[in-house]
Amino acid sequence: MPQTRSPHRLALVTPVLAAALALGACGGGDDDVATPPPAPEFTIETHTLASAAKPARTPGSPGVTVPAAHKLATQFGGTAVDLNRVRYTRYALTANAGKPVDAVLVAVPGTLAASHSYLVLAENLVRRMWADHGKVVELWGVDRRSVQLQDMAGLNTAERERNPLLALNWLYGGELGLPLDPKLTRRAVFYDGTDVPFMANWTPQVHSFDIDAIVERARTVARNQTVYLGGHSAGTGFVARYAATDFDLTGAGPAKPGYGKLAGLVLFEGPGGALATTAPTPADLDAVIAAADGGLYDKVAAGTLPAFVTRPGLTPRVNASSEVSGLQIDVEGTINGTQALLQADQGGTAGNNVYNKVADFNKRAFPVTAGAALGTFMDDDNVARTEFYSVSIGILGDARTDGTRVWLDNDAALPATAFRDFGPMPATVSLATPPWGKEVEPTNLKRFSRAFFLGDSTYSDWYYPSTGLLIGNATAAAGGGANLGLDTSALSKPVAQGGRGRADIVNQTQARLIDIPVIAFGGTNGLTPVPGIWRGFAEAIAPCAAPSCTAGTARTPAGQATLVANRTFGGVAGGFEVFMSEGYTHVDVLTANDDATNNVVRPLAAFMLRNLR
Repeated sequence: MPQTRSPHRLALVTPVLAAALALGACGGGDDDVATPPPAPEFTIETHTLASAAKPARTPGSPGVTVPAAHKLATQFGGTAVDLNRVRYTRYALTANAGKPVDAVLVAVPGTLAASHSYLVLAENLVRRMWADHGKVVELWGVDRRSVQLQDMAGLNTAERERNPLLALNWLYGGELGLPLDPKLTRRAVFYDGTDVPFMANWTPQVHSFDIDAIVERARTVARNQTVYLGGHSAGTGFVARYAATDFDLTGAGPAKPGYGKLAGLVLFEGPGGALATTAPTPADLDAVIAAADGGLYDKVAAGTLPAFVTRPGLTPRVNASSEVSGLQIDVEGTINGTQALLQADQGGTAGNNVYNKVADFNKRAFPVTAGAALGTFMDDDNVARTEFYSVSIGILGDARTDGTRVWLDNDAALPATAFRDFGPMPATVSLATPPWGKEVEPTNLKRFSRAFFLGDSTYSDWYYPSTGLLIGNATAAAGGGANLGLDTSALSKPVAQGGRGRADIVNQTQARLIDIPVIAFGGTNGLTPVPGIWRGFAEAIAPCAAPSCTAGTARTPAGQATLVANRTFGGVAGGFEVFMSEGYTHVDVLTANDDATNNVVRPLAAFMLRNLR
């Protein structure tokens, strides 16, 4: 059954610092005393793997060359560019280094998100699994192949130098007329859609093969190959498609289903997938084939479709800016230090700042700290209801004596206006199911801000490859041909079996056979605010056959209204659990503190423990 943990207000602690720290005092100059840093509690390592997917026109695929004048050659330092690779960031307890790993959760980010979107959850989960259960667990955050296009060399230099001004110069020095810092050899490369039209060929199946490289590596690490696959938001679609894919594209031998490599599926604030409501017509299948065989690529190359997600306020240049703010917060040691570097005038010229000079930025009507710069964009109170990037991180505070507005973190005394009450749960699921319950502010901005810059990974996928994902998942008008749903047998299976023999495009023939446990998490102020949103996935897959399940128990019991919001599921016995966290936004399910309001970490730990092999 769906389970909701109602929030319990915790004791409020001291107010957030308002005193500013000068950047020059934190820059690691010659007069600084060298103090060895404490041993980190968590080990964070980023690794890169080759993928078996080699889509057409992609650098690294057979016959593809990169011209010396292309932006890719500038970023990668030459024409030998191979983008048929996938990265993952491995989070573990440092104290457990060298011990056998009991399980790995491979986690796929959502729209415009990368591996560090899982940083806080990873810390909470691996700590709790060890403290409560004595189990060594790791979380591996996935970076889609698109993250390779993020030109982060100068950002890594800025982190090593502990100097956010270097990051600013790397990203925006050209627009601001700044001299190139001697520590930088050039400035960041940014791509337009027509620079990278090959992204149109990065289809759902390409991403499934990328994920498979990480799953297979995790299976070599985890005891008894105990690997779980999770996803957040749109990442749950990647999870469902992976589980439904037969990785034997020949159709000649036994199926090699994705779900067969996993101990369970974890869905964070996303519905997973569902079967199509109607069978595809021959014209639908023709349209998918035409899109896959160059139609989608031609539209992206011509500029009539974008290669990646972009809209005002969410372009690659804007997405990259959180690196500057995150590093500024870390160097200053507070979310409320000096004025946000993105807003501060550079070069001694009034108005010469990123907000004014770089396109697509949302200006602030008043001076803000770095914390307030992040909060006034990402906090859920800025919009009527949560967006896919919304997180509950406190509220805008008053101005200091210097006129700069501060941000009140969740460990400050917050006003009542920070806790909106959306009322009771709606009765039915709709196209825009409204939020319900009373808000909490479960995410600490200071802790969360590390995810924006830390190490070799990143929080944002600047070039989220949206258009290639349309193939088989959207109408012809949208560019994808038709929405085939989670079972693409009509397209994938050999002609002798009633299909079109195009397993090379998509091979999701296993959806109705997925028989492993599933657990889902929603926030009542998120994009999956009610349990009923998971009905489609529960009804698309097979009964659970894991040892933790009870034979004959349905994923979701019959006799319930189709669109009922508070749907009942089979729970542990049926292998389909749903947990709601009251007052949580879309991102909070990953970033919240592990406190009494959090209905994610403990149920997830119990799920993983119950299904260990």
